[in-house]
Amino acid sequence: MQLTSAVVSAHPGINAAVAARVVGAVQKSRSIVLLRCGERTGNAANVLSVIALCAAMGTTVEVQACGEDEAAAANAVQNILSQPYGDLAA
Repeated sequence: MQLTSAVVSAHPGINAAVAARVVGAVQKSRSIVLLRCGERTGNAANVLSVIALCAAMGTTVEVQACGEDEAAAANAVQNILSQPYGDLAA
């Protein structure tokens, strides 16, 4: 199991665009990835679950990955959450 965290850098927080990027990265992996923000936990492979975390800019999100490529999956999600909104077009 790989456990890491990321500070949400997108303004105003995790929105549909950020959630879609997270889901896309997780669906390419062979790992199960869970996100935790405060008392909320969500499956990173489900866009509504990611949005439902209600993570605002500056909030720390814990990333937990388990599977064949858990380190790569956790790092991919961490990188996406750490990008400011302007970098999402890339």
